[in-house]
Amino acid sequence: MPRVLLPLPSDFSFDAVVRSHGWYDLPPFAYDKDKPALTTVAPSSPLTPTLSRGERGLSEAVVFSVRGGALVAEGGSVGARELTAMARRVFSLDVDLSDFAAALTGEPDLARGLARGGGRLLRAPTLFEDAVKMLFTTNCSWAATRGMVVRLIEVTGGEGFPGPEDVARLPVRRLREKVRCGYRVEALLRLARRVASGKLDLARWEDPEAPAEQVREAILGEHGFGPYAAEGLLRILGRHEYLALDSWIRQQYRRLHPGPKKATDRSIARRYARFGRYQGLALWLDMTRHWHEAEE
Repeated sequence: MPRVLLPLPSDFSFDAVVRSHGWYDLPPFAYDKDKPALTTVAPSSPLTPTLSRGERGLSEAVVFSVRGGALVAEGGSVGARELTAMARRVFSLDVDLSDFAAALTGEPDLARGLARGGGRLLRAPTLFEDAVKMLFTTNCSWAATRGMVVRLIEVTGGEGFPGPEDVARLPVRRLREKVRCGYRVEALLRLARRVASGKLDLARWEDPEAPAEQVREAILGEHGFGPYAAEGLLRILGRHEYLALDSWIRQQYRRLHPGPKKATDRSIARRYARFGRYQGLALWLDMTRHWHEAEE
């Protein structure tokens, strides 16, 4: 079984990255905190040609863990190069947080959150999976999001997350009846077909040289992706120029910083503006600090 070990940054925390947001709770991810180990299924593309179809017995489980200060990735017949690329993407290992750390002088709560491993967000093995899951988080509860993800995997006949080609060939009626993702059906199919045909190159969204505003506009140009989805996807990609506001953020902000509901968005914008291109990350660390503080 191929196995790779990657050296870790000094500010890395396995649990903090895994639980940086809800992706770890969405299949094919599975998190065993006691080990600790994060498991997912290798995609059929672009990292490896191996199919991940449960009905054909070809699912390729990949297990991530930390041993001796190194991130360990192990899994099936997935090659070492593919495992390395997957591990670096899933755990945001290429994200440089030094400038953000320097901006936290006089911000003990945020600095503590960064020191315990916050700042790196969990990503799926592919941007297509990230994009579809982000689409499924819009205008619904977390339980509804999880249900849509589970059913999409089931309807495409596998254990791993389907690739764009798998989704693109699904009939609209089957998606409506089996996945039950409501108005998102058209957006899902359009995205999958554009990616599968090559008309949309998702790699452009991950280009670190592309201005965040340009990437945001490109995502907004896709059917069904509004400001929250576009900015939330940018946050996962390590781009924090935007705030990605949704109902949960607004409610959590007012619990921590009481004030008039009608002025919430303006208050958020003022409070975090001083962090510049890291304002979205400062907001996220502030809103999610209670996820980890109780365990210190």
